[in-house]
Amino acid sequence: MAVAARKRPWYLHLALLGALALGSMGACRGWNTVTLYREPIDPSLLGDGIADPADRGAVVARAEAFLQTLDAEKARGWPLAVATLLLGGAVFVFAIRTIGGTKGSRAALIQLVLAQAAINAAGLWLLRDVFDADLRFSEARQAAQIREGISDRSRADDTVRTLSSVARAVPAIEFTFFTVTSALIVVALTRRRSREVLDSAAGAIEER
Repeated sequence: MAVAARKRPWYLHLALLGALALGSMGACRGWNTVTLYREPIDPSLLGDGIADPADRGAVVARAEAFLQTLDAEKARGWPLAVATLLLGGAVFVFAIRTIGGTKGSRAALIQLVLAQAAINAAGLWLLRDVFDADLRFSEARQAAQIREGISDRSRADDTVRTLSSVARAVPAIEFTFFTVTSALIVVALTRRRSREVLDSAAGAIEER
């Protein structure tokens, strides 16, 4: 097995590391959403520590709107959150099994990575209102923090506008990153050399 491991191409190593990363991020994202549904947050507590009454009120109002939207979309949000959690964990586990040379793990990992990419796309499409409400809440909280840290109100407002523009581009960037990374992982795992190396490693384990 040590010999097979040394012959693994560089792109296979990157693909397996990428699968570990995607699995971890997916599991964490799913767990965070599941936690929000199971343990509701008091929106008024999210304004603690913000000195300016207007900023504090804006943060609490946006938090309430986000939680209401999240609850309104529970019929779709809950199963998607659970699926995201389970698929993320499964991708992580089968990436480790593939690294270890377990028979059949490569094929399973490919299917799981594709399923995870599909769930990410479905979540972005079906829960657009939730993502928008969460973005508005994050913008309000970020604006409050910036205004407390920058005494010049004009400069603070300019900074808020700039960072808000960047924040609005983040979901699209994340989706593109997940999709492209998933595609590259699948391509790397399906290449002939990858198949030969992983299959030979699995065969060596079985012979022991």
